[in-house]
Amino acid sequence: MTKLVLKNISKMLALIAGVDLILFLVLQSSVFGDPLARETSYSNDQTLLISAAQRLGHISSSNHSAWEFTLSGSKEQNYDVSMRPNFQVRDGERLVFSAPVVDTLQQLVDAINRGNNKNNIAATATVAVEYANLPYANIAMVYLGNKLKVPAQHSQQAAVLSPISQPRRFVTGLANLLRLDFGTDFQSRPIGSTLLHRGSRSLSIALPAFICIFLGAFLMAAAVQHRRRAIKVMNVVAVTCMAFPALLWIFMIRQIVVIDMQWAPLRPFSEPVLPLLILPILITVFIGLWPEYLLMRSFVDDRMSQPFMRAARAQGISRSRIWWHHLLPNLAGPLAQHVALNVPFLLLGTILLETIFNIPGLGISVVEAIQNHDSNMLRAITFVIAITFLLLQAAATIIARQFDPRQRSEARNQ
Repeated sequence: MTKLVLKNISKMLALIAGVDLILFLVLQSSVFGDPLARETSYSNDQTLLISAAQRLGHISSSNHSAWEFTLSGSKEQNYDVSMRPNFQVRDGERLVFSAPVVDTLQQLVDAINRGNNKNNIAATATVAVEYANLPYANIAMVYLGNKLKVPAQHSQQAAVLSPISQPRRFVTGLANLLRLDFGTDFQSRPIGSTLLHRGSRSLSIALPAFICIFLGAFLMAAAVQHRRRAIKVMNVVAVTCMAFPALLWIFMIRQIVVIDMQWAPLRPFSEPVLPLLILPILITVFIGLWPEYLLMRSFVDDRMSQPFMRAARAQGISRSRIWWHHLLPNLAGPLAQHVALNVPFLLLGTILLETIFNIPGLGISVVEAIQNHDSNMLRAITFVIAITFLLLQAAATIIARQFDPRQRSEARNQ
């Protein structure tokens, strides 16, 4: 048993590392573009860029006054300065000053101070001694290749950064996620507390709704078993209800119950919150009940047609005993797997309801994170859902082995 537990834990950790690697490559590496540029909407604001770099773990420290340069020209104007691939100054689209590609900050300073005086443009630069041998990229990454407006005769300071390598950022980020330390969002708010508060609101809708859907669908499937007319009627009702889009049902029920009948409150999300949650829960139950009923009926029909079930009926065993001692234990494994597959997605399935009913839950956090390019929040939410999915899968496997003697035998042989 200990060997099996350790094996499952190692598999889970490997899957978690794989999920986080995909999230890191997509959201916080340069594989799909500069993550700092996305995070700051391609801003040239040094303070904003450095704040985003620190929040995403790209840098370990910064100094805002270690390096500076001054431009002087024949007239007072703003020049466009870019730092990639090298230090360049443009007057509109015209290149008026360019330093060669260098490796260190001191080499950049020397190149600028030795620079030409073409087009009546000159530049001077200085760097603090302790930062002189740092790579040129320690400045270049601040600007992301974007243009910076620099007034002539104005001393411009640029931050010198201490960047962290991508492998180290991935390992550090994975360790933080395993400790449930998700960092801060784009507004510098702790993501952990945000997920706790908003996740509890989403769970207060999703969990009771799923329990009602699960039990209601199973009881409906059990009630119509061996009743052909009832099965036909329920199938027609289920297919009819499923034929209409969920969004249409939400707006119809909301219009009738909230606006026309005024049976439910219409106000911003605030205490008391229970009256605001009842209608979203009922809508979720109504929309999810019919596909769940068809699935439950297929489960019941499949098990009831098995030879051991026919043999039990042929022996004259009562229907209640057949259900409690034969059918339900055999359904425990498939039903547990079904729950494990659906609960994580049910949490995100409340996005539509949360948006329409103005409930600040996990779904709203996903929408806000996408709109604001908040990779930390997206990574944290995806990681939490992945962990929830893996834990539920492990619980479903244990339940299936508990009720299925064949799986218990396979587990002992492993």
